[in-house]
Amino acid sequence: MSLTEKIAIITDSCADIPPELAKKHHIFILPMQIICPDGEYRDGIDICTEDIYRRQKTQVLKSSTPSGADVADTFAEIQKRGYTKAAAILLSGGLSSTVNHVRLAAEDLDNLEVEVYDSRQGSIGIGVIALQAAEYAADGMGFEDLKRKIEQLITDTKVFFAIDTLEYLQKGGRIGKATAFAGALLDIKPIMSFDEEGEIYAAAKVRTHKAVEKRLLQLVSDCKKESRPYNLVVADGGASEERENLEEKLTKLFPDYHRLYRANIGAALSIHLGSGLLGAGIQYLDQ
Repeated sequence: MSLTEKIAIITDSCADIPPELAKKHHIFILPMQIICPDGEYRDGIDICTEDIYRRQKTQVLKSSTPSGADVADTFAEIQKRGYTKAAAILLSGGLSSTVNHVRLAAEDLDNLEVEVYDSRQGSIGIGVIALQAAEYAADGMGFEDLKRKIEQLITDTKVFFAIDTLEYLQKGGRIGKATAFAGALLDIKPIMSFDEEGEIYAAAKVRTHKAVEKRLLQLVSDCKKESRPYNLVVADGGASEERENLEEKLTKLFPDYHRLYRANIGAALSIHLGSGLLGAGIQYLDQ
């Protein structure tokens, strides 16, 4: 990285980047707000995923964008550390207004140029874009080239998430009651992903836990592009053993990966997804 162009990478807590990786790659995390009956908390700071699983059995929980104070404090810290450029890679605009919130805040900054991106992804789908961007920046890539790379990474990242229940998506207004009831009645395990507009869609539906792993592997395989380097991702929400089994099979299926990233689903997304989630995906890189 040149002395005259120090680039910061920003994302939000829905990227589900493990704390040790965020620290290692100097990635700034904006915490989403968790709204509970007894007050508001910051995702990953004041509240964790296990708290969500416990609370959502009896409470209605909501999530919201990072607070204006947290956004302002993050920008101030970035400037204090001598960064002159920043790329903010954020939760899909199809799920949250975080992108617009951060973009408006960045307009008032002096001495810091901020490019704001709608990742059109959720969870580690965002995280792997931010992590790869941080790797490029650390290798000395200039800001203009990095901006083009991030656009490519957004296009070339595909992650699939199998959820155990439709209950919390229904409570959050993401799907209708009839759909949720039918899913519970038939024991359907939907496998979700994000389309080109950043909207959630059902990539597949399976009937049993046993079928989830096989279908996830098939969906990732269907995305395979010949002769391009790639990163792999796996994620879980309260299903660590299943994630380990999936990871073993995924890496055998795609042994030539550049990096493998693992994630646990954070508090903000767990509100809408519940426990028992399993995810896998692939991100393609330039030659």
